[in-house]
Amino acid sequence: MRIGIVTEYYRPWPGGISEHVHHEAEELAVRGHDVKVITGPATGGWRDEGPEVLRLGFEYTFTSNGALSRMVLGSYLLNFRRLLRRHDFDVVHVHAPMDPFLGIAALYSAECATVGTFHANFEPSFLWETLFRRLRSVTLPAWKRMHARIAVAEEARRSIAHYFPGEYEVIPNGVDTARFHPDVPVLDDLDDGRPKILFVGRADPRKGLALLLRAFADIRPAIDGLQLVVVGARAHEVESDLVHLEPEARSNIRFAGYASPEDMASYYASCDVFCSPATGQESQGIVLLEAMAAGRPPVAFAIPGYRDVVTHGVDGWLIDELSADALADGLRRVLRDRVEVARVGEAGRKTALGYSWPKVVQRIERVFETAVETRAAAGTSG
Repeated sequence: MRIGIVTEYYRPWPGGISEHVHHEAEELAVRGHDVKVITGPATGGWRDEGPEVLRLGFEYTFTSNGALSRMVLGSYLLNFRRLLRRHDFDVVHVHAPMDPFLGIAALYSAECATVGTFHANFEPSFLWETLFRRLRSVTLPAWKRMHARIAVAEEARRSIAHYFPGEYEVIPNGVDTARFHPDVPVLDDLDDGRPKILFVGRADPRKGLALLLRAFADIRPAIDGLQLVVVGARAHEVESDLVHLEPEARSNIRFAGYASPEDMASYYASCDVFCSPATGQESQGIVLLEAMAAGRPPVAFAIPGYRDVVTHGVDGWLIDELSADALADGLRRVLRDRVEVARVGEAGRKTALGYSWPKVVQRIERVFETAVETRAAAGTSG
């Protein structure tokens, strides 16, 4: 099939949707499909590798649902139908299809089967009420133009179904179990034998880094040589939290900045446990799967979405109370028992194998086939 994957978010923009789209496109190509990713501009001299990428417009960034988001704007909106027609796609797969503007534009412009995948976990709010109810004359026709719908987790399905009841097949995010592996070499500058906690993510408040910084400062004196490695967020973004820490705690926090997808596996391999202290609005958590695939058990809050991935005490640990004190208690118990860390890490690897991209994309491919059949049976062009 000729498949166009439309997404506001793609590399180098960090996050779960970007990684999902990249691996979906790669695996579909391996399975013999002609795949193109249609997205917004890249920044910082980024060079695309792997799947063919068509970049459009310019980006506008803003904060939504507790995280940094973006919209792709530009004159492409006037010629999108012509672009899709030129590539003669059999299926257009739109990620976050109800987000303005790229997703909705794709649904209105496509003249082939369309599939939408919903990623967001959110509670009803003014933003969503405005987007989905007050703009219903725009969003409802776009929703109806999809021939099949996917949600990456039950929480994502629940969120969108509140506004648009209907059938959604839950197909989770996947993980590259070949890249994220327990036998990946450790980074030389982290190979010092000291115990380490890893955080991966942006400095968005809902990612919970401020809570982890306080928890780390609390437990560091009790765990000899303990370090915290932060990938993604930068020190200046959390300076207001760092100033309250003792100098000894600050000196044992390493901010690694942005890491390429290729380097991420080595960061997991270089640490003992992974901590994702997100406090909500997470549909599933690709970082949990990456850590589990690498054999590094996750410690996380027991929020909706995460509970669907991690089984407490089996392949990770979930903490009920959303506080720095509870997080510190949980991390302290885990780090004092290396045998238990190894056991849970092995179990996590087995769990992650069930989320391998070949298995996930095989299910997505079947949805594409169903969408093509549904459109053909309806005998319509949209």
